[in-house]
Amino acid sequence: MNDFGDFLYSLRREKGMTQAQLAAMLGVTNKAVSKWETGEAMPETSQLVPIARIFGVTVDELLEGRRKDKEETFNNEQHLFAGDKHGCEKTFAEKVCGAVCAALFFAGLSSYLLIGVLTNLWSPYWVIIPVCALLCGITGIIFDMCNPVKRAKKTAKGENPYIGGVCGLVILSCVAVYLSVSVFTYLWHPLWVIVAAGAAVCVLLGAIGEIINYKKRK
Repeated sequence: MNDFGDFLYSLRREKGMTQAQLAAMLGVTNKAVSKWETGEAMPETSQLVPIARIFGVTVDELLEGRRKDKEETFNNEQHLFAGDKHGCEKTFAEKVCGAVCAALFFAGLSSYLLIGVLTNLWSPYWVIIPVCALLCGITGIIFDMCNPVKRAKKTAKGENPYIGGVCGLVILSCVAVYLSVSVFTYLWHPLWVIVAAGAAVCVLLGAIGEIINYKKRK
């Protein structure tokens, strides 16, 4: 078993609950619960909040595979509030995301300067810098969507962990395309429809997300 599986097993035993009883409460099969406890699988993100509520723990504790004592919880909150280096310590994935974004922005800035110096065409190629900045935003969104802890926290707040990220990807991509095409074609006015279409897609996705959340709460 992994940390999550061990913790889930111990929580279930503390409650005097069988796998069948837990499965029935969550609307899953006995086999699914068994796989969670043996580490063969993890529950869907949407299942984490109900599991945490059943056993009286937080989603963070569930994912970390242990209960936090009051002192540790207080210290963590103090570190986060005060900007303590331990509270702000980044995960490996966040460091990779930062490195990728830095590389993208550096490549964009270097390309713009190189093209400008060699061709003396500074005007149209300025678009490289904002497009690279938008790509950094897209990269950050993708990394956040792939982060199970952040997804779980959004789910705990009653938010859909994917809809917001997808909307961000759509709107940033549309702006990047709009800038890239318009700066070379000078068709700024008609092409604004690209951004408007992206915004409309985001509104539609938001509505779909709310419908999904509503059905899950019922």
